[in-house]
Parts: sequence; C-alpha cells; structure tokens
Amino acid sequence: MTSSHRLALVDNPAEPSAPMPARRRLPARACRFGLYGLVLAGLVGGTAAWVSNGKSFTLRIDGRDQTVHASAADVGGVLSAAHIAIGQHDLVAPDPATAVASGATIVVRRGHLLHLTVNGASRDVWVNADSVSEALGQLGFSGDDYVSVSRAQRLTSSVTDLAIDSPKKLTFLVDGKRITTMSAGPTVYAAIDDAGISLGPNDRVSSTGTVHDGQVIRIKRVAYTHSTKTQTVPFPTVKRPDPASYVGTDTVVRAGKDGTARVTYQLIFIDGKYAGRVVLKTVNTAAAVPQITQVGTRKAPDFVTSVPAGSAQRIAAGMVADRGWGSDQFGCLVSLWTKESGWRTDAANPSGAYGIPQALPGSKMASVGADWQSSAATQITWGLGYISGVYGTPCAAWAHSQATNWY
Repeated sequence: MTSSHRLALVDNPAEPSAPMPARRRLPARACRFGLYGLVLAGLVGGTAAWVSNGKSFTLRIDGRDQTVHASAADVGGVLSAAHIAIGQHDLVAPDPATAVASGATIVVRRGHLLHLTVNGASRDVWVNADSVSEALGQLGFSGDDYVSVSRAQRLTSSVTDLAIDSPKKLTFLVDGKRITTMSAGPTVYAAIDDAGISLGPNDRVSSTGTVHDGQVIRIKRVAYTHSTKTQTVPFPTVKRPDPASYVGTDTVVRAGKDGTARVTYQLIFIDGKYAGRVVLKTVNTAAAVPQITQVGTRKAPDFVTSVPAGSAQRIAAGMVADRGWGSDQFGCLVSLWTKESGWRTDAANPSGAYGIPQALPGSKMASVGADWQSSAATQITWGLGYISGVYGTPCAAWAHSQATNWY
C-alpha cells in the first residue's frame, strides 16, 4: 500500500498511523430521524470522485468531530482508513457507497440501547442519539414527561436504564380546597411537589407510592400542642381476708384518700380541629392512700346468706348470728327497724332520734364510732348493744314496740 493510503489525526499530525486494512463495503441503512436529509443538506462538501493524494475529511461520530487524512474515493473507504467499524444499529451519512471529495463531513450515529420503563411497562429500544434529550425526541416523548435521569446526559456504549412517566390527572383535597393538576411525578410526593403544595413535618397523606391517572389524594394538616393539668389520682383498695366475718361482709378499716398528679398531654389537631390527646408525662404531687377493706371469709348461716350482700340488713344479719341469735331474732329485728327507720342511716325524727336504730339522741352512737352519722355498721353495732342491754333480744324489743309504739 502506498503512503497516500495512510491517515493521521489532526491532534497528532506527525505520528504515523497504522496501515489501512483492506477496504470493505458497509451495509446501507435508512435513517429514521432525518439524519440523511440533515447531512446531505449542508454537511457534505461534495460527492464527486477525487483521486489525488492528501484528502482531508471530517468524521463526526456521535456529535464529536475529528479530522482524518486519507486517500479514499467513497465514504466506506474513509471509514475503513479511519478504522471505524459500523455496527448493526449504527447510521452513516452519506451512504458508505457514496463518493466524497476532500473536505466532506461524514456523520456516524452510533446505536444506543435503552432499557425503557414507560408508565410501569418495560421494553428495549435502539436509538441513534447523542443524549437522553435527543433520544426522547426521536421516540416522541414530550418535555412534560418525567424522566428518571438528566435529559442532558450523554448516551454511552453501555445500556442506559430510563424510566419515563407521562403526566396524570390528580386531585388533591387539602386546606379545604379541591386542587386538580397534571403531574408526571412517579410518586405521590413528587406529584405533591409538582402541584406546589407544601407539606408540614406532621402532615398526613392518604396514600403513598406510585400514582395513577384520576387518583384523589387527601392531605390532612396535623399540628401538636401541649397542655399540663393537675388531676386526681383515685385511691386503690386493698382487700384483706377476715375469717371472723361472714362471707359477704366487707368492712372498711381504713378509708382511702385520693392523690394528685401533674399530667402533661400532647394535644392533636387535624385541619385545625381537636382530634385527641396522648399522655406525655405524669408527675405525682401527692400520693394516694389505699383504702383497706376486710372481706369476710366465714361461712354464714342460711338466714345471713339469704340477705343481699353489702346491704345494711346483711351487716345486721351477720352481727345477729355472731351474738348466737337465730333467724327468728333476725326476723324480729328486720320488722323493728323497718318500722323505726326503714333501715336508712340518715333517718331523722323531730324528737332527735337518728339512724337505723333511731337512737335518742343520735349522738349516743358516737360511743361506737365517729362515723355514727353515716356508717350502717356503727349504727347497727350500737343498736344491737342497746337491744341486748334493755330487752335481751330483738323479739322482746319488737314485742314492746308493738305494745307501746316505741322501744
């Protein structure tokens, strides 16, 4: 091969280049995106054969120019001299068989494989573009579509992953308004940004993830405040078994006392309306005093258990049984105090008689307990003591009451 078939890059004109391989014809390929028209209209300086040595050509490969010197009559010869291999998906303009003169520009568009995911559906396509933006234009996507990478990114020989989402109609319900917008954002939060809606750190969004056309998204404005209050802490009750008392007889031996505490709440407001609260902190300021109650565990006679537990008569029945009196005496006692007070602890007579046994005056019962004005157990204890001391038994007291209308 003669020296006229050698080539050199303009950047290193003194450096000898490798011998030119044997010329091969490259397959012609149709240009889908107007490449031939562009090149033939203004980039190619001429198509006439030129046979002298020292020809200079501009090779524009994926938008980047380099100058080569070669003795070649057509485009294919120039590419062979420049060691440019053409792949199955590459485009060349003019066609490799076209004759070219010195000064001509030859354009090569490499084929680039894109792995596209369009609105969730994936496919592979080949494009002859220099950048993502140009590729999108070739594929017919508009500037409103969302693209997962920069549109200015240049395409390389490797596969480019590209996610594209077309605009979707979305409706936002927020701040008492209904906002309808078009967004190509692939996620709900991206669509919120596109709609120009600002989210607070505590705001709640009805749905997240990807968006779909026609979706309605509710945004709730959430705000928090704090409130501290002093509250009552109810006293607990401690129950202790009392084998000396009958089952169903509960006796309070120490009254309980409520405590107090400072409670700090977090108040929750949704769209400006109070929605609830949660306790953040509790500080006890006064401890509650437990109430101590003795619970009877002794099996009672039938006439005792037949009386409703917790009632004044049940207390009286247990005390009657403790004195060794039977059901007959309890029956007389029920009749006597039903007549006198109706078994009410606050029954008062103008004469000064008071309580279940109608003690006269009522303050006599203080000898049994300071709670004589309200405690059924205290009043019954005093009343049974009075009956035993004066009449001996409840039936004797009842007989006297029937005869004289008092006892």
